Amino acid sequence: MGRTKKEWWPATFMALIQVFTTGQMLLTKVVVDDGLSVCTLLAYRFFMGAILVIPLAVVFEKGKWKELNLKAFIWIFTSALVGFTIPGLYYIGLGDTSPGYAINFYNIIPIATFILAVLFRKEPLNMRSLVGIIKVIGTVICVGGTLVISLYKGMVIHLWPTNIIGYHTKHSGSAYGQHHMRGTILLIISCLSLAVWYTVQAQMLKVFPHKYWSTVATCFVGCIQMAVVGVAMNREKATWELKWNMSLLTIVYSAILNTAAKFVMISWVVTQRGPTYPSMFCAVSVLFTTVLDSLLLGHDLSVGSILGMIMILAGLYFFLWGKRKESAPQSKEQHQLG
Repeated sequence: MGRTKKEWWPATFMALIQVFTTGQMLLTKVVVDDGLSVCTLLAYRFFMGAILVIPLAVVFEKGKWKELNLKAFIWIFTSALVGFTIPGLYYIGLGDTSPGYAINFYNIIPIATFILAVLFRKEPLNMRSLVGIIKVIGTVICVGGTLVISLYKGMVIHLWPTNIIGYHTKHSGSAYGQHHMRGTILLIISCLSLAVWYTVQAQMLKVFPHKYWSTVATCFVGCIQMAVVGVAMNREKATWELKWNMSLLTIVYSAILNTAAKFVMISWVVTQRGPTYPSMFCAVSVLFTTVLDSLLLGHDLSVGSILGMIMILAGLYFFLWGKRKESAPQSKEQHQLG
């Protein structure tokens, strides 16, 4: 029973992360439309995230920061660049489009991560085995589901009242205006960068295997990188001023749940299941965001959205089943040796 419960922890953590991501995406869309700078949001978020994790690092990894050498710092710098700074472009793309549109580009992450992991031999793939075929089928179905949500609308379905909070964007129609193409390009670049990050994260944890101190260091480096970009883009002091409003709530929410908690959880899951496993759950946030985007922000829910959700869940089930079967022989072997 204990072993069974332990096996569910990685999946539970990743499901929670997708809930955090959905909330952050909806909040970010609102505050960016209201005029908050993306660089300001992310720089404060990374800084606060680092501060929140320091107590955990001091308690559980006391003195381990002394093992931080030049090689580890290079990997941490790279992790911050491809995992924090470049993916920050996603929120500029989100501001140019909408949550329901932007979230669909997450389908790039699992397939790109899977390919990179196979190429760099971080993920085993044996197409002659049933498990290998099932993992590929699960990945393809997940990607297919997100593409269906994005490209096929069909008849609009009214399952519940929409836009129940009365949200109205100040940039109405921008998703189909002059910045729509720019937003699409930025969304693609940011998701490809995140795909690289999962592999970089796995390597960083081999060089510096302390998830709390690595989180602190990566958040601080990401904060500095984003602050440099922000100052280069806009040097007005007012850009960095914080007030007691929705922007501050979004920064605190994203720092606690989408930086500190998320980074620690992903670091642990990568050590348990490998770099491909976390990326597969990106598809779940597509499901959550599609529903809440309709419920809270008033975007239509269509036949394509429902069909895509079903495909995403089916693909995720196939992939996780394959991963479970793949790890079962190793667990059995270790049990026999024990």
